[in-house]
Amino acid sequence: MSLFVSRSVWLLIALTLVSVKAASDESASTFTQSLDLSNSTGLSEPTSGPESTDAPVTAIPIAVFSTYPSAAMLGSCESEGPHSECIEDSISPDAFVSILTSQSWFTDVKPYDNGVDYELLIANVANQNEEKLTNTENHFTELTLQWRGIEIDSRVIQTHVNRSAEARQKALEPLILWYKQATDQAIFSPTFLYKAVNASDYDNYLSVPESLGDFTRLDTQLYPDPFKGSITRYTHPAYEDALVDVTVYPILAKLDGNTANNGLPRKAVSSKKAFNEQASADVYSLENSETTDAILHQQLDEDWIKADKVAHSRNLTLTQPQPVSPFVVQGFANGWRLSLKADSPVDDAIFATTYVFKYNDKIVKVATTFPSDFSDPLANELVAHISVPDESVLMQQVRAMLK
Repeated sequence: MSLFVSRSVWLLIALTLVSVKAASDESASTFTQSLDLSNSTGLSEPTSGPESTDAPVTAIPIAVFSTYPSAAMLGSCESEGPHSECIEDSISPDAFVSILTSQSWFTDVKPYDNGVDYELLIANVANQNEEKLTNTENHFTELTLQWRGIEIDSRVIQTHVNRSAEARQKALEPLILWYKQATDQAIFSPTFLYKAVNASDYDNYLSVPESLGDFTRLDTQLYPDPFKGSITRYTHPAYEDALVDVTVYPILAKLDGNTANNGLPRKAVSSKKAFNEQASADVYSLENSETTDAILHQQLDEDWIKADKVAHSRNLTLTQPQPVSPFVVQGFANGWRLSLKADSPVDDAIFATTYVFKYNDKIVKVATTFPSDFSDPLANELVAHISVPDESVLMQQVRAMLK
């Protein structure tokens, strides 16, 4: 089910900073434009082209590079027969680029460009029978997908093509077969990406309440970036403009000695049920370290800067009805609250309230589109009933590299 968003709601969302960075730094859009709660795969109908395969468009840009064949692929080629020779780049890299550019598979295809998240590395070898007893060539095309330099998928496509065919025709078949496999297995989906890079398993280890007061959970989805985590939206049955968004994402910094589990030891768990039972029984210290408070304040500072830009662009005056203040959920967490008000010379004032907490190695952010008098009880209820995944292998590796 897609979200219906009026102009006023869009502004409220922007002020509460529920935004997602696009895969390319060249374009950024709001949550409702970039994260369709009805479709986590990011697929839609394509436009037809001269060689269109009626495949859905994958709504990301992709860079394309030529690379060397792996030893495994060369071994497969050489095992075809004694009277053969394996020729690298028998299909020119430009032919692969030309086919990818002509298809409606991606929002943009950028040859040899390091500026996008997804990169497709292509290697090709052909087994050409020295005696040329047949008019066909046996091609092996290796397609390796990387996300920010991390390999997340690799596969070899074997095709038999006419020796006299043009290079583009030779390149078309392996690419069509690869793209079909890629979409069938959803390798461009956030779920696949998170698993491939060993990010947190939000699908199984994030638990949020189905309702908050009169608000009902609409959906929970992953951002297309493991460092941005997950987002859950709650809506009100009577007030369309009333929204609660809960984002959970890893802290992009080294953790102090007590941050990972708020200073409390945790027993190993072997199932989701055990994880949730343990999480609900945890009692968290209400004393944040200076490092934790600095991290939480940084989240609110960034929100204020972004909200101020949105307000300025729409001739609104942004103020803080209350200063940034501590917000304690008794027995669970000690966080901070930011209250915002945007005054318009022609319309009613707009309110937004944001809360940030540390939970394990994650930030839990609760953003509402109404004043704190109404949102405080919802933030209390959410924090008292949420459980989040433990530190992921990905974040352990990232933090090990941080100074």
